[in-house]
Amino acid sequence: MSRSYKEIAETGVQDLYEVTSALESVRAIFTLMLETFPENSTPHAFAQLGTLEINDWNTKVYQWCECMENELDDANDEAQKAPPLPHYLLDQRSNNVTEAISAERTHASRWWTHLSEMRRRQELPEWVAADIGTHDEHDCLLESRKAVNQALFGSDDLGGGQQYRAVVLE
Repeated sequence: MSRSYKEIAETGVQDLYEVTSALESVRAIFTLMLETFPENSTPHAFAQLGTLEINDWNTKVYQWCECMENELDDANDEAQKAPPLPHYLLDQRSNNVTEAISAERTHASRWWTHLSEMRRRQELPEWVAADIGTHDEHDCLLESRKAVNQALFGSDDLGGGQQYRAVVLE
């Protein structure tokens, strides 16, 4: 299970509020001790000390909760104000991947064109020529390209790619 930092922080704030509730329960015990034991007794003195300590910690924890809630609110406001970046511009690695895929596709397109021309001139063996440079193969190439682009970059096209057949293939 993977949680965002925001979810972890929200859980932490909720847990801290539960700590303040637990501290209130301990304070109730000390209050009962203060009411039960005489003022000059050791248990009464311990109850006074405990009450002071509980008050101090309860205040600190409550202030921390308020501070964290304010920080979370500010973070939410900032997140809503900032326009989301397109997926393919998120970091330099995305640009590097785009360049590498584009270079590989340029190379593959060049070879596909050469093989298609060789098939058209009947310079390829029959078993190779059957599937090289056909309309179906070109359509399959374009669909594969779109699928890769969608999976990696959230877009059907990297730009500069051929979306439709520009020439009639024989």
